[in-house]
Amino acid sequence: MTQEKPAWYEAPIIKDMMALMGGRALRGVMAAYLSSKIYVGKAALLRVTRYLEAMLDKPERRALIITDSFTQKYAKKVTDYLDLIEMEYRVWSGAKPEVPIDTIYEGVKVCEEFKPQVLFAIGGGSVMDTTKMVMVKYEKPEVNLMMILPYFGSLGLRKKMKFFIAIPTTSGTGSEVTQVAVITDTDRNPPKKLEVIADELCADITILYTDFVKDMPPFLTMATGLDAFSHAIGSFVSNWGSPYIDAMNSTAIKEIVKYLPRAYKYGAKDIEARDHMQMASLMAGIGFGNTIPGIDHSLGHSFGKIFGVHHGLSVGLFSPYSIAFQAKVTDRWQLLLPIFNIEIENKSRDELFKEFLQSVKDFILSLDAPICVKDLKDPVINKEEYFSKLDLLAEYADDDAVSLTSFRTINRKLYKKIFEYAWDGRDIDF
Repeated sequence: MTQEKPAWYEAPIIKDMMALMGGRALRGVMAAYLSSKIYVGKAALLRVTRYLEAMLDKPERRALIITDSFTQKYAKKVTDYLDLIEMEYRVWSGAKPEVPIDTIYEGVKVCEEFKPQVLFAIGGGSVMDTTKMVMVKYEKPEVNLMMILPYFGSLGLRKKMKFFIAIPTTSGTGSEVTQVAVITDTDRNPPKKLEVIADELCADITILYTDFVKDMPPFLTMATGLDAFSHAIGSFVSNWGSPYIDAMNSTAIKEIVKYLPRAYKYGAKDIEARDHMQMASLMAGIGFGNTIPGIDHSLGHSFGKIFGVHHGLSVGLFSPYSIAFQAKVTDRWQLLLPIFNIEIENKSRDELFKEFLQSVKDFILSLDAPICVKDLKDPVINKEEYFSKLDLLAEYADDDAVSLTSFRTINRKLYKKIFEYAWDGRDIDF
């Protein structure tokens, strides 16, 4: 297997250049808003199947359905419809959590044997991101995944296969509508999460149907929901907004604050909450995918990988710190005050921000999620071990792609300080 490290954004020259320009310098290139063609509801599968029937000649009707060991049970919901148009299909359930690089090559081998014209991804973010990377290496085996430069140029995908169709089984990552994939380099010790960004990674079609998400267990509902919350609020506060993206992110935040507690508490008994969380996750995906996430993601990527903590729980934990860090240089957070029912009159900026940040924390706590490392229950992290790894945590966060685009300049020293504060929940005062 070809070694594909380091990532382009880890190169010192790139980091130095971005530090000179400031993360905000890239905003000028964010003029193309990307998303899938989106089908929602009970008729979605039928409509997409008939679309494929019209677009593909019979010899081309071959679909590879990519799942993990858990979501393969949903494949029949799709194959029942593919049978209607006599489409040949195969199910590969080899996707793994957090996308170890070696699994990508396993999926490529299946593609080389079967030669699909359609890729279905049925699962959460890891399945979506696995599918994206399989698509790249199947169509362009010579491409170094770590050297795909975003915003400029094109990979030239969709030549060996024509459609990438995403069906999320969680409500959180928004990967179905983003041009981003997160993979894991297991050759590093400890393993490190790496981002791959390219316009062509966005699915051609997304299907939202509550049958695929209604039975999520409470923890997964909470953790993936916090991922969506972090996407939307981190992106909004980042100061990269536009009227279109602000509408996506602010609506996603409003929906999540209202419906995530219900989905977490009632699960399949509250289909309305499931419906709204599916759409909120998608909107948050469009929101952060067409701007940037907050540094809660660089913090969470580092922390989650080093200590084995679920991604959504990790980024949710660090959201208040990310918001507070950016709030030193922007007032964007004030636009979100109505969502949290915060009265504005006769209050100073400091008073308003304190109330806003506490509302964010209270929301996270209401879901039985932690807002500081020492309160984490699964896994429990020892203080001595945590502080012994502060330098490594800061290094991995600082080398994360998100760091390049932070509205407020960030560096390794500041990351280390944030991690220190996050142990017992101290408010950012620097």
